[in-house]
Amino acid sequence: QSANPAAAARAVKQLSAWVSREDWQSILPGYARCVRITRDQKESFKVDEKAFVEAEEKALFKAIQDNAKSQPATVDEFLNIVVKLIPSINTFFDKVLVMAEDKKVKENRLGLLQRIANLSNGIVDLSPLEGF
Repeated sequence: QSANPAAAARAVKQLSAWVSREDWQSILPGYARCVRITRDQKESFKVDEKAFVEAEEKALFKAIQDNAKSQPATVDEFLNIVVKLIPSINTFFDKVLVMAEDKKVKENRLGLLQRIANLSNGIVDLSPLEGF
């Protein structure tokens, strides 16, 4: 977005509107957890639907499938997807141990979270924001 000044200005305007929302403090932390737990992974993990163990993994996967059908192109598109994923993200983190002892289970869970973390690629970096 930064290579195109008009697109950058639109992105700033869209992000400002989101940050002003009453529910922003529930949106940013949920997304940030997905980014923080996956950002040091050197590998991108594939998600194997058959490898899910917990109901919350399946629910998060379904939420991603239902709401993130394609890579978003704007801040609004990205955050409109994330806001729909927040309940499933929060339940997932409340009930599921991401760093499971079983390597395949752990990598599958990380892959699931990488899908969410990667939704912002090429659109916006939220990490400088307070609360990230």
